[in-house]
Amino acid sequence: MIGEHAFCPTSGASLSRDVHYDERGRPERVPQSDDLAPSASLEAPLTTGNRRSSRRALATHFRRCHRRHDEPNDKLYCRGALALARLKRTATGRQEYDVIVWYALGERLARDGFDVNWMAAHAEPRCPECHGRLTYVPGVDGLLGRCGGSCRGTREDRLDTIRETVRSLFARTFPDDPTPDTDALELL
Repeated sequence: MIGEHAFCPTSGASLSRDVHYDERGRPERVPQSDDLAPSASLEAPLTTGNRRSSRRALATHFRRCHRRHDEPNDKLYCRGALALARLKRTATGRQEYDVIVWYALGERLARDGFDVNWMAAHAEPRCPECHGRLTYVPGVDGLLGRCGGSCRGTREDRLDTIRETVRSLFARTFPDDPTPDTDALELL
């Protein structure tokens, strides 16, 4: 993931608070080793995160985030790892973005009876076109998420696009389950 919730796209390690600047002036941070990613600082370069991370990185990030909210849960971690493997194998195009996989994972785990509300605190919906931050404005049916950079020159709701992408990934990955309505997704 990128932005506030960025982590190392290779190992899933947390990133340092210290910022280093590359030759083009872009801020990058060092992956930090811990018990979930013990050799992270040795194997990964400076990074700002990535839109698409490895399955291993997402699984590590998932476990680290869950630990911030609750005691370790091996059953949740096993179920999450299996669902992540299926989601990453199925995802194509925009569906491969970490935030889309994260929300689809939340839907899968919620259907399996796990509490996933904590997951919302560790992902930030981004514009599916330019990956910029969204700005939120009141709409008829609730908040609308518009691209803060107006990358497409339109004022359409980018949250709808994100919800539809999550919905389609979920439907392709878990065809035996009923496809969720976009308004009924657990995390969005």
